[in-house]
Amino acid sequence: MSAGGPSGLIPAILAGLTLRGSSVLNGRPSRPPANSQRDPDDPGHEVRDVNVRNTALVMAGLALAALTVIGTMIWLMSTFAAGQRRALPTLTPQQTARLAPPPPNLQANPYADIDRQRAATEAHLAGYGYRDAARTRARIPIGRAMDLIVGRPLDPAEPVAR
Repeated sequence: MSAGGPSGLIPAILAGLTLRGSSVLNGRPSRPPANSQRDPDDPGHEVRDVNVRNTALVMAGLALAALTVIGTMIWLMSTFAAGQRRALPTLTPQQTARLAPPPPNLQANPYADIDRQRAATEAHLAGYGYRDAARTRARIPIGRAMDLIVGRPLDPAEPVAR
């Protein structure tokens, strides 16, 4: 918690309320009536300081309470987690074995690999060939297919016989 932020204001308020309720502070000093003359010896401000001992005790109590709560929460969390771990079944040797991928683990030249893949894809799109092993369906270059389709309707009036 930062002392300057809004979260630092909460302990200060609690300390002030604790001091007020503990009868350490007797409330505000009485005010003289508005029409009375001021005492020339009165400095016009509070001359006594805050009781440092009581303030330190209150702050120490707050710190101790916060540490107690934090310690209790850590203890509860570790106890709960340990109980959860005990409830899990033990791992088998197959689950705990170290896995090593088969070689080669790295590409030696990834740019050459991707260039080879792009060239193979381009050759496949730009060349003639069969689509199946029985050689019943053929493929033609994509440029030739576009030349054949340009200017023709996509859904002909009479169905094409196969």
